[in-house]
Amino acid sequence: MIKRSEDAAIAACLALLLEVSGNPKSGNVDREHDFGDLRYEHFIASAVGAFPAFLMVAESGKIGDGVLLAVEESMRWHKAGNVHFGAFLLLTPLIASWREGNIVEMAKKAVEMLKKTDYSDSLKVLEAFRMCGARVVKAEKMNLQSSETEREIREKKVNLYDWMKMAPKENLIAKELAEGYQISLYGAEFILNSDMDANDTITTLYHDLLSRYPDPLIVAKKGKEYALKVMEWARNATGNRERIRELDEKLLRDNANPGTIADLTASSIYLAIAEGWRV
Repeated sequence: MIKRSEDAAIAACLALLLEVSGNPKSGNVDREHDFGDLRYEHFIASAVGAFPAFLMVAESGKIGDGVLLAVEESMRWHKAGNVHFGAFLLLTPLIASWREGNIVEMAKKAVEMLKKTDYSDSLKVLEAFRMCGARVVKAEKMNLQSSETEREIREKKVNLYDWMKMAPKENLIAKELAEGYQISLYGAEFILNSDMDANDTITTLYHDLLSRYPDPLIVAKKGKEYALKVMEWARNATGNRERIRELDEKLLRDNANPGTIADLTASSIYLAIAEGWRV
């Protein structure tokens, strides 16, 4: 259980470290696979480097500042661009809510805190996005990639919660933030009820989520039809290590990395740790 602000920050770092260390995770960086511009070591450096930001959030509850500081601090320790932007978005409100009694209440409190943010929090998240160059699903309203978004945030005074509600339905991270972390809570229960070792629990959850949701980053890069095929392939592979490795190799060849599913796996691990799960 989390009893101190330091525990909340450590749990967040540990969740990121355990997620990237899970192997095999089809299509994503792990202990055996790197991308040309993104390596396993980048994830390790980013996870550890974000600790001061996580601690600040746990102590102050400042969400927008926390996301920006997490990007700033983590990028001091690696040469890559975006490593954990999506995971930082998911984890920061949960870290701010660590004082709640259980993970269901923690998720509710996180949404309440998001509703109390103001437009300055949105501006800081926008700055963090621009700093790391993350890839996102293009939105019709207030797209992160639009040069007009900053002006709209200032003029309409759009806070983080309302901004997340404007995101397209494919944006699973925005959906989690606006609707109470339903996927992450499911993932946490999956972990807490697993009798497998930590690595197999994490990789099985990852592929379970991959079979349930079209990954937004795959949608952005390869299209919705391909993302739906990935879900089918994951359903057929889940529980079979040989098929998982085959799927891993296929997604790597196709340059299709389910980065959002990895982020959701990390937030699931964080909640499980908060509830008492230990490796």
